[in-house]
Amino acid sequence: MTQLTEQQIADEAHRLWLAEGSPEGRAASHWQQAIENLKAASQAPKSQSEVAGENMPPEKIASEL
Repeated sequence: MTQLTEQQIADEAHRLWLAEGSPEGRAASHWQQAIENLKAASQAPKSQSEVAGENMPPEKIASEL
């Protein structure tokens, strides 16, 4: 599993906070939820298009859009 950075967690926690209408007093729960969300996302199986794109140069990807 990829190591999560504090910045990744902070960005996700901020996104959650905004999505909930910026409530006060929920920082710890948003932080924990952010960690869980990011861990789940890193463990989710990749789609075929994501796997194919890993070995494809950006120019080729752009031309197929």
